[in-house]
Amino acid sequence: MLVAFWLALRRPVDARIATALDRVDERLIGLTERIEAAAPAPSVGPSSLDMIGSTIDLDEVLGRALAAVGALPAVDGSSIRVNRANGEVSVATQGRVRPEDAPFLTGPPDGAPFKAGVMSWDTEETHALRSGLVVPIGPDGTGTLAVYSRIANAFTQDSAALLTAIARHAGPAIQNAFRLLDVQNLAATDTRTGLRSALAFADELPREINAARRHGRPLCMIQVDLDDFGLINRTFSQETGDAVLAEFGERVRATMRWGDTAYRNSGGADEFFVILPDTTRALAKRFYGRLAFEIAEEPFGEAGTLTMSGGLAELRADDTVESLTARTGALVTRAKQAGKNQLADDRTP
Repeated sequence: MLVAFWLALRRPVDARIATALDRVDERLIGLTERIEAAAPAPSVGPSSLDMIGSTIDLDEVLGRALAAVGALPAVDGSSIRVNRANGEVSVATQGRVRPEDAPFLTGPPDGAPFKAGVMSWDTEETHALRSGLVVPIGPDGTGTLAVYSRIANAFTQDSAALLTAIARHAGPAIQNAFRLLDVQNLAATDTRTGLRSALAFADELPREINAARRHGRPLCMIQVDLDDFGLINRTFSQETGDAVLAEFGERVRATMRWGDTAYRNSGGADEFFVILPDTTRALAKRFYGRLAFEIAEEPFGEAGTLTMSGGLAELRADDTVESLTARTGALVTRAKQAGKNQLADDRTP
């Protein structure tokens, strides 16, 4: 009886406390807005702007641009999102903005150029973001830089001017970072096949091995040699051989899953490696079967129908980069000696 009476008294008290706290929070937000409105115009030091362009690493450029945004008052979150010419998108966020939720704000829906855009959201959530400011990066649609606040109408013309200054400093630095990525990608791409280069293979295989061990996942690697490729160059021409390599690269890419990577070995014009992360030997054999079908399905121009020999190895506990590569090479040799046009794996007797 006493407990029921106490609970009955407590319910309206709890409701009144919750209501009072909400009112206090609203007053604090209103007070903050008035303080921000009376504060002097924000500014950012030259050193902060210079830091943005002092690196050509894209992630660092984006991170430093967001760090400079901290000079704006009332910022509870920020985002920067940029587009490369090849369609790749890079996103960095800070504060209450998550990368997966960061919108790509591109300006007016009619595509007209813009200097700045203001956003607002009406929400009953006490700590939700209520206003935002976005400015473009670069005149060619490179990307956008945006800030967000839990205060309604938090951003002024001075805020827009400061954010624009940061974006102007970030633009050239981002373009320099893009150029570096383009150069790195060029070095990592085989020009004849469009597959990854031997340089990329030497850099990426150790990382794939370490990742497989760190996560306790299987990894397989296949070495593929085109059978009698040298005969194509001798019978037809170097140009025909190059066309065969380019077509082979297309068919390999059409067969791979997301996450698989294929490389051309610089030591041999017709030697290739395919790294298959998170793949057992049985699944790797299926991949090879699909690739063999792609190779045999259509002739390679005047070179006609081709075959290939392959060696499949699954990562072992004691494997190194050298031992795994050597094992696939030995298996390819075994397949060729057994008559070509077949796959040898490291469980085959």
